[in-house]
Amino acid sequence: MWFPGHLAFSLLLCLPFIVYMKRERALALSFLGVFALLPDYIHLGDLRGFSHSFLGLGAMLLMFLLPLIIAFRPRLALILLAITAAASHLLADTYIGTVTPFYPWDDTWLQVHAFNSAFDIRTEVVLFGVAAIAVTALRPLEALRNIDDYDVRERGALIVTSALVIAMAGLQAVYFLIVSQGPGLDLFRSLLLAAFAVSVLFSSVFFIKTLVKKQHSKSISIVVK
Repeated sequence: MWFPGHLAFSLLLCLPFIVYMKRERALALSFLGVFALLPDYIHLGDLRGFSHSFLGLGAMLLMFLLPLIIAFRPRLALILLAITAAASHLLADTYIGTVTPFYPWDDTWLQVHAFNSAFDIRTEVVLFGVAAIAVTALRPLEALRNIDDYDVRERGALIVTSALVIAMAGLQAVYFLIVSQGPGLDLFRSLLLAAFAVSVLFSSVFFIKTLVKKQHSKSISIVVK
């Protein structure tokens, strides 16, 4: 799957965590964006086989999640969300895409439907639409306002994770434009590209909101001095 499909599928699986984290909902969505795409961070040659295996997924979780835990000490619910989102990537790619769950002991690829096919693109558009409805019900504007109440660690975690989502979604969108071609898919291709744009926009809003608040706090302290 492409990023929008992974994001949507992970969101639906992780919905209980996101509902539970009312105050940190923006941070939860940002963590979701990072870890839903985690195995695709190394997507070249044999490295893809490794990253799309149980062993590789565990190694990448340690590589990415451990520094976040050390630096920002996220709540247990966020850690569990990250693990669930990362695991959902393999599940989604088993259905649309390819995985090698037991690599390097067994390099057999598992696949149900082909990646970047008409079925893939249409399915991802539908999934993203369902996920968008769910996010709307989660009051995203309230989640945005709650960023003002984040402490320093939560702000730091949101800056890092939202920046990663912006970078990865942007890079995949460019790659999608290059390789995704096919007759009769113009509408769904455009819709999926719009899903990329929405993902980048949301993360950019989180990122800017956090930075603006930080700068505002600094200016207040300067005035007081």
